[in-house]
Amino acid sequence: MPLVNNKLASMSDDEDPPRAQAGAVLGLGKKDKGKKVVAEGKKKNGGTEGSRRIKKEKKKEETGDATNKTNMTPAPPQAHPIVQEWVLRALDFGVEKLREEFRVLAKYTRSDMTQTVFNANHSTDINVTKNRYQDVPCQDQCIVKLDPPSPCTYIHANYVGCPMYPEKRFICCQGPLDHTCEEFWWMVIQNKVEQIVMLCKTIETGKLKCAQYWPAAQGEKKEFKTGVVVENVSGTKPMERDGEIQVTMLNVSFSGQTISVRHLHWTDWPDRGVPPCKLTSLELLSAVRGSRVPIVVHCSAGIGRTGTIVAIEYILEKIAENKQCPPMPDLVKQLRDQRAYSIQNDLQYLYIHRVMLNYFLDKYKEKYASLLTPENVAKYEKFVKDYNASRCNGLENESWGNGTSCRGFFWDSILKRTKKERNEIQFIGIWVVDKKGGAQYFGGSIK
Repeated sequence: MPLVNNKLASMSDDEDPPRAQAGAVLGLGKKDKGKKVVAEGKKKNGGTEGSRRIKKEKKKEETGDATNKTNMTPAPPQAHPIVQEWVLRALDFGVEKLREEFRVLAKYTRSDMTQTVFNANHSTDINVTKNRYQDVPCQDQCIVKLDPPSPCTYIHANYVGCPMYPEKRFICCQGPLDHTCEEFWWMVIQNKVEQIVMLCKTIETGKLKCAQYWPAAQGEKKEFKTGVVVENVSGTKPMERDGEIQVTMLNVSFSGQTISVRHLHWTDWPDRGVPPCKLTSLELLSAVRGSRVPIVVHCSAGIGRTGTIVAIEYILEKIAENKQCPPMPDLVKQLRDQRAYSIQNDLQYLYIHRVMLNYFLDKYKEKYASLLTPENVAKYEKFVKDYNASRCNGLENESWGNGTSCRGFFWDSILKRTKKERNEIQFIGIWVVDKKGGAQYFGGSIK
C-alpha cells in the first residue's frame, strides 16, 4: 500500500503532530539550522569563511565555559501557540462546562439537510431495509453513491473531509447488515479503499451490531452474487503497538482484478461509551494515515465512535498544518454538516479532550513543560478526576441502557487496589440494571 509523504503520514505514538509536520510548528532543529548557515557561508565566501566560522562556533560549544554551564538552568520548552491554545481552552472549560457545551449541540444538523434517499430505502422489515437504525438518518449531502454492478446505488455512508483531504478523507458508514455486505464491498472497490477501520464488535450487550462482512479465518472466502470474492490472506493478528486492535489482510477480487485491503478492528470500545484512556486512537490513526484514498470508518450506527475518531484526526491534521484548530463546537458542526449526528454523546465529546490532553500533558510532558504550571497541573488533575467520575455517572445519561460507561470506572477502581488485595480476588462481577429493567453482567478474573 502506498504511503503519503505528507506531514502526518509517519506520525506514531512516539512522534507528536508538531514534529511530524516537517518543522513548521516547532521550527528547524539545530542540525538543520547549521546546514542552512554553512550553505550561506559557502555561497558568500566560497566556502572558506563560512566553514571556519561554523567550526569555530562548534569548538566553542564543545569546550564552553564550565562555570556558565554549571549555573545554567534550561528554560522549559515553549509549547507552540496552536497547541497551547487548544490545551488551555480544554483545561479552562473543565469537564462540566464541556458537557454543557455539547448538550447545546446535541441535536444540531445542517439547516439544509435532507434525507430523501434514506427514506426511500427504509422499511420496518429488518430483512429488507438498507438502514440499521430508523432514528439515524443518512443525509443526502455528501452521500456515497454506488454504481452498477452494485445491487443497489444506496448505502448508509457519507464522505467526510479533514484539513489535509477536504472532500473525501473518510467514508463514515453504518456497520453492514447481512443483506448489505455486497454493497459495502462495492463501495470499497469503487473508492479504491485500502484501509477499513471497525470500531464495534459484531455482537454487543447481546445485540447484533454489525454483520460478519469479512472472512474471519485465514484462507476463508466470502463470495457474492455479483462476482465479488473477499479472502482472508493473513489470519487475524494484534497490531504490534496495541493489542486491542486486530489486523487482517484481505484480498478483494472482482472482474479479474484484485485489490489488497487492510482491516483494523478496535475491540474494546463500548457502544455509546468510551474506551480506556490510552493512546489507542492515535496508534490507529497513525496506522492508516498514509492512505491517499478514502479510509472507511464504521461502528454500528456510524456516527458515535466513528465521529469521535474522525474528530481526533481532524484536530491532529489542523495542528500538523500549523493552522488554528476551530473551537470544538464548530468542529462538531463541520463534521455533522457531512455526516449527521457525528459524535453521539457527551462522553465521547469528553473523550476527545481527554485523549488529546493525555497526549500533550502526559506522553510529551517534557516537550510541553511550559504548559505545566502549578495552576494548569491543578486544573488537569481535576479534569482527570471529573472525567473518570463521568464515565461511571454515564448511567444517568445516554449510556444508562447498557451500563458500559460504568464498567470502565468499576474496573479502574478495582485495579487501583494493592497487588496483595488483587491477588485475593479470584473472580468478581457486578450487575448493572437500567431504568427499563434490562441488566448486564460485568465480570472477569483478576490475576
